[in-house]
Amino acid sequence: MEIFQVKDRLPDSEEPVVLVIGKFDGVHKGHQHLLKRAKSFCKAGEKLAIVCFTPHPLWALKKNPVYQRAITPDVEKFHWLAHFGVNKVYNIGFTEQYAETSAETFIREHLNGLNLAHIAVGESFNFGKGRDSDVDLLMDLCGERSVPVTEISFVRDGANHKVSATDIRAALYEGNFEEAERLLGHPYFIEGDVRTKNGAYLLTGLDDFVLPKAGKYQVFVCGERTEIQVLENGEIKIPQQVKHIRIQFDTIQ
Repeated sequence: MEIFQVKDRLPDSEEPVVLVIGKFDGVHKGHQHLLKRAKSFCKAGEKLAIVCFTPHPLWALKKNPVYQRAITPDVEKFHWLAHFGVNKVYNIGFTEQYAETSAETFIREHLNGLNLAHIAVGESFNFGKGRDSDVDLLMDLCGERSVPVTEISFVRDGANHKVSATDIRAALYEGNFEEAERLLGHPYFIEGDVRTKNGAYLLTGLDDFVLPKAGKYQVFVCGERTEIQVLENGEIKIPQQVKHIRIQFDTIQ
């Protein structure tokens, strides 16, 4: 999978793509449904491409602490996007300046260099400055280039409630990894470097990950079940000495 870190205008490419636009935090069941549908639009020779954003717009603009951490920070997000069949990722650095981009500028200028075969977006998609531009405007703007746009319905989670990153965040914080995995459609992982302090092994570098509240949790490391302790300061105490570790949280605590 190719990954492009972008500030505004996406790099030119003659390769035809079906493009999906969204935040993709978690790459959860709703995202997977969107990707599957978008993949079905790909004809021979066309690739599935994603436009996503880092950091979350609500952190970049509002400094809302709920969105400072990601369910899937970039490395983890890219892992799951590749797993679910994405060929290209255009990851836009979202800033206050970028938020001033109008819908017209985004479509006519920032995406102008792509060979767009189709665009797919989720239900109630909005974009551009002020988030006041909807799917109808997207269709109008893409119609200027004869690019079809498809709006994909949300995946519902009983009682007509959409699968959302908000619910996944809440489940993760409470240590309800069974619920988080049910909504994600895949296990929850974190990873980071390990340092030694006062004889303890501490997993650090976790500022970008959503973490459960302080407590002890069952996890898998390289297929082996073990216990870790999340500390109040956001570090994680682990039982072994390694340089770098990737942890999968167990759904049964």
